[in-house]
Amino acid sequence: MTLQPDQNSELLNIKEAAALLKVSEASLRRWTNAGRLACMRLGAKRERRFKREDLMAFMEDRDAHQAPAPRRPSEVLLEGVAIEYGNHICTLYENDLGRLKWSVPFIQDGLRNGEGCLLIATKAVRDEVLAHIGEVWDGVPEAIEKGQLIQSDGIPDGEAMCRFVEQSVMAATRAGMRSFRLLGDMSWCLELGMSYDDLLAYEVRYNHDIARRFPLVSVCQYDVRDFSGPAVLNALKCHEDTFNYSLSRFLAS
Repeated sequence: MTLQPDQNSELLNIKEAAALLKVSEASLRRWTNAGRLACMRLGAKRERRFKREDLMAFMEDRDAHQAPAPRRPSEVLLEGVAIEYGNHICTLYENDLGRLKWSVPFIQDGLRNGEGCLLIATKAVRDEVLAHIGEVWDGVPEAIEKGQLIQSDGIPDGEAMCRFVEQSVMAATRAGMRSFRLLGDMSWCLELGMSYDDLLAYEVRYNHDIARRFPLVSVCQYDVRDFSGPAVLNALKCHEDTFNYSLSRFLAS
């Protein structure tokens, strides 16, 4: 399944983007490789395409901050596995303890490192995750207050959900954050009445429109008690990056 870019968003090629920013194409390549500037990769040649609003936001941020942006790490450690930014990973668990295995250290380490973190889950799951983080780190209230930690119950429309993530990351970027983590406990989809087909369509859209566009590591965790075997298999297929690593590391009993 191939999704087309949002028809309401103008996409510029690298030559047009360089002309708009009045910089060289080499600078654009360097900034996108470093995660400073968002871009999309289209076609078999993975050619860069830029949204005009991303370029304008980058130009405003560059003008406001003349000093070079701080360097960010190139990867995130999850259970000892180094995951590169731009990866979209699927994890599976089968009990309440397993739900916390990745979610707690993933969000906790991101907050401590000054990264923007998005936690998308039912309120019960969010409260459980943040309570466990709060037992060892007292910075959660401040992270919420300053917009570093963004929470959501989810939105039962894939396009609207992707737009929410996009807007959240762009706002946090303008606030000075340079890298991001997203943790989605996917049972939120069922609580909001989303069908399996709509859930998978959302995962495909997210993978295409969001995951590789920003300096972002995305982890979607599935409770196998809530999803059928075929649904779990299809979810794994939507997260091809998972197979770049040892799959057994992402299974929690």
